[in-house]
Amino acid sequence: MERLDGVETVLLDLDGTLYVGSQVVEGAPEAVRRLRERGLAVRFCTNTDSVTPGELAQRLAGRGFEVGEDELVTPVAVAVQVLGSDPRARVLAVAADGVRELLGERLAGPGETVTHVLVADPSYGAAYGDLDAAFRAVRDGAELLATQVNRVAVRDDGEHLDTGGWVRLLEYATGATARVLGKPSAAFFTAPLEALGRDAATALVVGDDLEADIGGGRAVGAATVLVRTGKGDREPDAGAEPDTVIDSVADLPDLLGA
Repeated sequence: MERLDGVETVLLDLDGTLYVGSQVVEGAPEAVRRLRERGLAVRFCTNTDSVTPGELAQRLAGRGFEVGEDELVTPVAVAVQVLGSDPRARVLAVAADGVRELLGERLAGPGETVTHVLVADPSYGAAYGDLDAAFRAVRDGAELLATQVNRVAVRDDGEHLDTGGWVRLLEYATGATARVLGKPSAAFFTAPLEALGRDAATALVVGDDLEADIGGGRAVGAATVLVRTGKGDREPDAGAEPDTVIDSVADLPDLLGA
């Protein structure tokens, strides 16, 4: 528990931590409020890649969480930043329409050489043709980018295939290794801390995913807390051991003395 002393920034996961599917975790909005009242900087670090940051902020408001877009860290936002900063980038995006619209002029047009393939939650309705086009582009030299590589997404009706399965399929077929933009990428966790001028040693990562949240947080030197909601009811393994485990995010303020 010593690693929880001196926490200045809390990096909170969303799905599985603040809500599961469409159901808000009991006491979660109050927990966020208490953390802020204590003076802790709270950032919301999520692998949600099916919607834009703006849409996600609206979804959170509807669930009782007032979150500004500047407090959200999502792999979609990272993708837009990474690809938008390269005027030569021409992207084939296996992604929902809203995500594609954010990429704007970076989307590859007819006859243009594809420089990057972005895979972002193909559950919007991706078909064989989309994945085959991605396969062919990577084989022709495009870089494979993945918003995230989570294996499982938990919704109201149970577990579903997440983006990671599609990414691994393309990796297997092409022989390429995807550059992961979301969790557990170290850059994903350090970006909000650098923006705040904070060190990872003063940060706490809270989430329900052992690999994406706990493993990613530990890799950058942050303290970690696993919540038992969402996917977090599984026993921690030796490769991703959290500093502590709590029943839900509602218990976090008391754990931190907030």
